[in-house]
Amino acid sequence: MTELLYLFDDSTECTASVLSCLPTDDGLYAVTLDRTVFHPQGGGQPSDIGTINNVSVVKVVHTHEAVLHITDREVAGEVVLKVNSEKRHLHSRLHSAGHIVGLVGDQLGWHATRGNHFPGEARVIFEPHVPASVELVDCVQFQAQVNQIITQAFVRVLNENNGIRTVTWGDLPAYPCGGTHVKTLNEIGQVEIKNIKSNKGQITVSYALIGKYCSHEPNVYLFVFV
Repeated sequence: MTELLYLFDDSTECTASVLSCLPTDDGLYAVTLDRTVFHPQGGGQPSDIGTINNVSVVKVVHTHEAVLHITDREVAGEVVLKVNSEKRHLHSRLHSAGHIVGLVGDQLGWHATRGNHFPGEARVIFEPHVPASVELVDCVQFQAQVNQIITQAFVRVLNENNGIRTVTWGDLPAYPCGGTHVKTLNEIGQVEIKNIKSNKGQITVSYALIGKYCSHEPNVYLFVFV
């Protein structure tokens, strides 16, 4: 079984041992390791990409049996893993923003059922707690509530109970989640609510990040708005 370092460690580099490296039908290789910093695709979040001993990792998938790192060449022995930190941070910002979108929806009487946190496709799907009453709110109002929470810059809190990891920031409600998240909410930057739609009893809130993340130092975050 692969040790999932990313659950409680934000490191994007580590060493590991290759347990197996098997060819796939499409000419790539499925690599199993004793431990990994690579987050596999799941929970609405894209997988990390990066390298294993400078061999490209094009995607990572989590099967019932193992975490498979899909590479374009064979690897063996003791290896060095490096996650593309820029992509990781983008995915973490989008995923964390999805949590706050879900929280605001919950405050409106909606229950988040699933989310998609892929760049350009980010959305959270809700069902109302009272199915007969679906009252939509204005995008501007919803966006203001999301960004008001983000600007409080709460610090991330991770816990584990009976093998299930939960995540929150400050004293906000915690949710079970195996994804990657920002350390403080202000790392997300500002969020734009693109639209809010109701269809067949479900409410879809689509969102995006405003501005392109540039760089960060401890407690200092810079964004370019385009």
